[in-house]
Amino acid sequence: MVGAITSWDVLFHPITTVHCFGWQIFFRAVFPWHRTTFLSLLQEADVFGTAGPKLPAILERCIALELRAKRIYTIFARAFAKEPVKTGPVSRFFHKLAKQEQEHADLLEVCRAAAIRGGWKASYFNPWQDRIPQLEEQMEEAEVSVSSLDSVDAALQLVIQIESSEVNQVFQAILAATDSPFVGKLKAFRKAMETHLTYICRRVPVLAPSLTLACRELRVRFSGGK
Repeated sequence: MVGAITSWDVLFHPITTVHCFGWQIFFRAVFPWHRTTFLSLLQEADVFGTAGPKLPAILERCIALELRAKRIYTIFARAFAKEPVKTGPVSRFFHKLAKQEQEHADLLEVCRAAAIRGGWKASYFNPWQDRIPQLEEQMEEAEVSVSSLDSVDAALQLVIQIESSEVNQVFQAILAATDSPFVGKLKAFRKAMETHLTYICRRVPVLAPSLTLACRELRVRFSGGK
């Protein structure tokens, strides 16, 4: 199985997976030759059509935020791929970010499915609901600015700006609000944001040394000062 959630993730948590999604999903997920994503398996099984707790409609907008970030990073990946060889690592960096943002969106979709089967702890997410319109506005401004950014440093500065917003905290809030051991136990959920931010803070200073301090501040912001 490909994607953010792998067959090994499911094999490490068989009881949790079966309890949340049933035996059929478990067996299909662990087939080594099944080249599909876990999210696709849930969609094929019509998990999202199952009656469940009332989930906030704004959850779809949170997923859209991840996809908008992916769109921005994909544009940069293609733009720098057309530049001289020296910008090759920059293009690969943005391709990787775009892939991670797609995985984040997929993970949030799986959270939605898990909440339908399990439950939704509204108190964990409600404090963030009023922040979504502002985040959408910030992402729209970022999208508009893309066409005017023609240097590596400027593009990477936009990355820091996007990742320093509260979009990553909203991601974590959705994980916390999803009342499901499947979401709580699987490494794919627990490590998604740490892996994402670590990659950014490791690579950006190499590609743009002038942004080293900004990366340190980003790291501190999401590590609680550790």
